[in-house]
Amino acid sequence: MDNFEDFFTATFETATLANNVVTLKGLRECSEGPSSAESIMQAIENSRDFLTEHLPWIHDTDIFDIKKRIRSWILNERFGQGGCWLIFKNSGNEVSAGPTTPMAGAIMMDVKLSNRSATLSYWLCKDFAGQGLMTEAVKLLSAYAFTTLKLNRLELLVSVYNDKSAAVAKRCGFTEEGICRDFELINGKFVDHRRFSLLARDVY
Repeated sequence: MDNFEDFFTATFETATLANNVVTLKGLRECSEGPSSAESIMQAIENSRDFLTEHLPWIHDTDIFDIKKRIRSWILNERFGQGGCWLIFKNSGNEVSAGPTTPMAGAIMMDVKLSNRSATLSYWLCKDFAGQGLMTEAVKLLSAYAFTTLKLNRLELLVSVYNDKSAAVAKRCGFTEEGICRDFELINGKFVDHRRFSLLARDVY
């Protein structure tokens, strides 16, 4: 296919991605077990205070909101506009995401086809923080974006108060480009964000 949009929409899917640390499993509307809307809601509930600091939508979310978000991401995938993967911690060198494996978090890709670029966003449950899981998840999804999807640019936008998330971007080779002033309204306050980018030519 000569047209990149045709190539991308034919190629893109939230395929399962894995290394020896994490497994990324594409979000599905009718999933059961740890990938179900109910399990996602429970994971958020268990980490609500931890997540609310940087994710304003967490504060009032409920099971109905989660189901709406799932449907939205599934539609995004169908039209080649993005997708959501749930993050699972592997046990040793064995791929996880089994029926009893707890979800560690989620990572999203919002695609801008006209620019061959995508913005990544993510969150991690409190019990899984500080274990290097998000770094591995970002590396996995970045490799998929560049080698399989043939995207040219990835972006990450991180609150100036979220040093841990900024550290993930740096560990994954992203370059800081500057500050986006008053980028997001978080808990009633406009917060500046740091913009990070990674280009295909930076790594391939």
